[in-house]
Amino acid sequence: MAGARVLITPRAFLDIDGEHKNILKQAGYEIVANPRPRLLTEDEMAAYIGGIEALIVGEDPVTHRVLDRATALKVISKFGTNVDNIDVDVAAARNIPVAFTPGVSYPAIAELTIGLIFALLRGIPTMDRDIRGGKWTSIAGVELMGKTLGIVGLGGIGKEVAKRALALGMNVMAFDMHPDEEFAEQEGVEYVPADELLKNSHVVTLHLDFNPDTKGWLSKMRVARMRSGSYLINTARPELIDEGAVLDALRGQRIRGAAFDLPSDEAPFTVPLLSQENVLVSGNAGSSTEESVMRQAVMAAENVVAVLNGKPRLASLASVE
Repeated sequence: MAGARVLITPRAFLDIDGEHKNILKQAGYEIVANPRPRLLTEDEMAAYIGGIEALIVGEDPVTHRVLDRATALKVISKFGTNVDNIDVDVAAARNIPVAFTPGVSYPAIAELTIGLIFALLRGIPTMDRDIRGGKWTSIAGVELMGKTLGIVGLGGIGKEVAKRALALGMNVMAFDMHPDEEFAEQEGVEYVPADELLKNSHVVTLHLDFNPDTKGWLSKMRVARMRSGSYLINTARPELIDEGAVLDALRGQRIRGAAFDLPSDEAPFTVPLLSQENVLVSGNAGSSTEESVMRQAVMAAENVVAVLNGKPRLASLASVE
């Protein structure tokens, strides 16, 4: 569909050059760039969407009202791994496919998970902070080789973490409601019940999807079942844990240390947890690598071209009529 106008809102897509833009240009599309250095409001989205055939969107709202103005729209391509900000029901009713970019950030999140484990168990941030402050500090850390990593949620990210942990000489246990036995047998991962994983793991890392069933999954009862002196890593949603129970366990050294990748500056954790000396945090760094952003941008552009050419990439479509 040569000449199609593509509205692009994510600054991360617009501010870098590369294959993703060439894909759209070579298809003969006109790029309409978000003029704002931020997310667009609903009013702005409604104002810009008229006459647009394709939309590449980040977290900007694509509501019923916005779609009412989108009379020419043929495809919505999410620059991201969820479609929570898009009214997919209205889009489906209007035969507008909604594509997204699953899997592109798995390696990046897995590497951050391993990085946080290293930083936590070797005390790297503490030594760096103290030495820069004029206090010589050398910490006797904990090696990963021979230790057991317990992965709660062995989906795409969990599998990438498992492969990296196994390469480091760790033993890997996993808990998942839908076990992939073929992967486990091939890689040498042992599926176990949740209680057994918590009891025997030196490091527990959470990679569950967040939904009503997993909210607070690491409850006070489950925290009490964790191996004494173990470590907790959570690069998924903060709401997966009972904050008070984890805080008490950290203060009592039942959990020796914890690391969290917080999704935003509005993450629900309170000051007591974040002020703990044995807590390490990063800021929405899981998928923030140059490579991950480029993979995501390329897939988002390819999804637009595929749909406009009548060949929707079903693996990355959230809603197709």
